[in-house]
Amino acid sequence: MADPRTVKPKLPARVIITAVAIGVAVFLFVIIAVLQSGRGLAEARMSGKIIKKEFNPAPEEQIVLGRDGKINARHKDGDFILTVEVPQKDGTKKIFNVWLDKARYDAVNVGDTYDVGPALVKE
Repeated sequence: MADPRTVKPKLPARVIITAVAIGVAVFLFVIIAVLQSGRGLAEARMSGKIIKKEFNPAPEEQIVLGRDGKINARHKDGDFILTVEVPQKDGTKKIFNVWLDKARYDAVNVGDTYDVGPALVKE
């Protein structure tokens, strides 16, 4: 004799099969979307030759108003800019200006190859 407190769900097999099919379809869609998301990024990678290094000195001190209302003075060296000439697919060359920190600016020289494309692309 069945226990009267036992509740048996009355879901038709069609509902269960439909729910599983929709779940599998959504899972496959997410997997394909993740795999396809990096494809355009790899094609967007651009590297070229450094044609000019430029340093624009800043004022010796910058006065900054903080969030709490205090006035702070901080020292900034200036802007470190590379001008990179990148060959395009159609044979033309495009110029890019890249702002860097001092350590990266000092690590490269004019004539070196520099990657101006997305930084997330693996080499």
